Amino acid sequence: MVNDSNDVRPVYIIDALDRIVFVNAAWCRFVAPVRGGAPDLPNVIGRPIWDRIPDGVVRQLWELLYSRVRGSGGSVFVPMRADRADERRLIDIEMSPLSDGSIRHVCEPVWSETRAAVALLDPSYPRDRRSLRSCMWCRRIQVRLGAWEEIEDAQRLLAITADSSLPRLEPGACSSCKQSLLKTFPARVA
Repeated sequence: MVNDSNDVRPVYIIDALDRIVFVNAAWCRFVAPVRGGAPDLPNVIGRPIWDRIPDGVVRQLWELLYSRVRGSGGSVFVPMRADRADERRLIDIEMSPLSDGSIRHVCEPVWSETRAAVALLDPSYPRDRRSLRSCMWCRRIQVRLGAWEEIEDAQRLLAITADSSLPRLEPGACSSCKQSLLKTFPARVA
C-alpha cells in the first residue's frame, strides 16, 4: 500500500459512494492559493465530491470519467489546468481504481510558468452577480456562444477591470475539452 500522506504530490481519494475520504498535506497546499486559503477539512472529508463539482455537463463528464476508471481496472490520466492568479499550471490527474471501489487521484505537475496577476483568478477580489463560464479543464473563458479565450484575452476582450467587484467564474466545459474527453471515453453526455 502506498503511503499517500508523505507524497509530495497532491493526492485525494474518493470512496465507492464518491465521498472524499482522504487528502494529503500537499493537496491542501495545492488548493489553498486557488481557494483563498487552506481548506476547512471538516467541510471536505466525508463530503461528496459533488459538493465541489457543479451540476450540468461538468458533473456529467466527471461521472463519466469515474465510471470509466472503475470499469477499466486501470489508471486514467486527465490533463487539466490548475491556474493561480499569478501562475499558469498544467497537471495530469492520474485516477486509479482501488479494490473497494474507491478512486485515488494523484495530481502530477506537468509545467508551470509565472505571469502577471490576473484579477479574475484572485480569490481576494469581491464578486458580484455577473458570471463568466470557465472551462474546468483548460481554464479558458467563454466570451460568446462557441468562443472560448485564454483568461487574459477574455478579460481584455470583455473589458473587465479590477474595480470594486468582478464576475464569478462558473465551471463549464468548452467544446474542445468536452470532445476530447468524449473521444477518450465514448459515452453519451448531454
